[in-house]
Amino acid sequence: MSNQSSVDNFSEKRLLQTLFYQPEFLDDKDVNEDIFSSLATRNIYKSLIALKDNAIPFTRDALLQEYAKVDLDASQAVVDVITEKQHEPLETIKDIIEQLNDAKKRRSAAAHLKAAIKKIEDVSHLNENNVETISKHISDAEASLKSDDSSSFKKVMNFEEWSEQYNKELNLRKMGKQFYFYNFMFDELIPDGPRPGEIGIIASSPGSGKSTLALNLVNSLIEVQVPSMYFSLEMSSIATMDRLLSKRLEVEYSSIINPSDQGHFEDLCSRINMEQKMLLENKKFRFSEDASMSIADLKSHIQKFQADLGQKYCIVVLDLLSMITDFTRTSGGANFAQGIEIGMNELSSVAKELGVHIIGVLQVNRGNESETKCYDVQDLAKFRPTRAQIKNANAWVERARYVVMTFREKMYAELFLEPEQHDTMLDIIECQVVKINNGKIGKISKGLFNSDFFSIDPIVI
Repeated sequence: MSNQSSVDNFSEKRLLQTLFYQPEFLDDKDVNEDIFSSLATRNIYKSLIALKDNAIPFTRDALLQEYAKVDLDASQAVVDVITEKQHEPLETIKDIIEQLNDAKKRRSAAAHLKAAIKKIEDVSHLNENNVETISKHISDAEASLKSDDSSSFKKVMNFEEWSEQYNKELNLRKMGKQFYFYNFMFDELIPDGPRPGEIGIIASSPGSGKSTLALNLVNSLIEVQVPSMYFSLEMSSIATMDRLLSKRLEVEYSSIINPSDQGHFEDLCSRINMEQKMLLENKKFRFSEDASMSIADLKSHIQKFQADLGQKYCIVVLDLLSMITDFTRTSGGANFAQGIEIGMNELSSVAKELGVHIIGVLQVNRGNESETKCYDVQDLAKFRPTRAQIKNANAWVERARYVVMTFREKMYAELFLEPEQHDTMLDIIECQVVKINNGKIGKISKGLFNSDFFSIDPIVI
């Protein structure tokens, strides 16, 4: 234990002494092998567990004998330190566990920083890959310092742990619904809200409003400062900011990207600068346009965001989900559908492990548009999308808790009907639930779609 501080050494010694004289603390769920820093202290802990499991009285000689079984370099001096005169009995070991978890974080952070330094010293020049590796080590070091070990993902729980976890949630429900999208359409369609550890999907054909719906959802989260991440993998960062500002300022998109009046544009720039200053105050949002992102990259970005926030829960929007590199290639001889299924399983594991809610946007084919006869407004309903239009639908939606598909009649009217047949039509976007674990399949929410401002608003009757 020579590489530890004296405080950490003392904490490990104090804990092992307490476990020896008060073995009932061995049943504490927060005591485990991982909190010890060295092979010697871990082996002493294992030896204490073995004594307890075999109902062997806790004596110095019994511990030494058990310790010799698991450690060929077992030292009698180590056992003497652990079994020396007992301190006053403790009512709790919480403070010791907190100190050791703190030491564990510091050890992990130090290891990542050492790896970063070694990489810097070893490379002959800094290329993009080297910088990325170094940045990852530094990011992992920061995440280690801010991680919350007490809320780590448990792979296996007994009934006591399971009930304890459930009852915490039950007590929170006394205060009402816990998770909201803060979007009138989604909160109407998804009763459970964006619960942590779950995946949802928005899907529709091109031009049906799925990306605008995602943008409006993200904007709502920005407004109420719910921690959120927006990965615009298809649209560039500039175009996405143009759309967001068009929505927020209620300024036509064309006026931002193709200004015609210089004086008017200067006023608009002033408004944009003011809006950006307001957005800068929101520290609970992250954006990326990285079109080469993998699920492993996504996990790293989320962990960094969680470390920055000092909390776990956030909502992650991926537009388009299919552009994540894990879904653009297959591995191990798997066919395309199997590759998607493997990727979705991994994405689901990330959502559960990190305690976040992920919403993926998918583009589906337009089915048999070329073969569908459309003569009047009544025929437009024929183009309403179905789950079957999602290519490899089962692979995509199996892990999703809900799937929402969008549909705009006016878009199809403009494609297939004469102008006089649709000039007076309102542009209504429909969001329909085609899969949901807890809710009603087929439920529809409608909003007024405005493509000039990339906005979706409630219909006022």
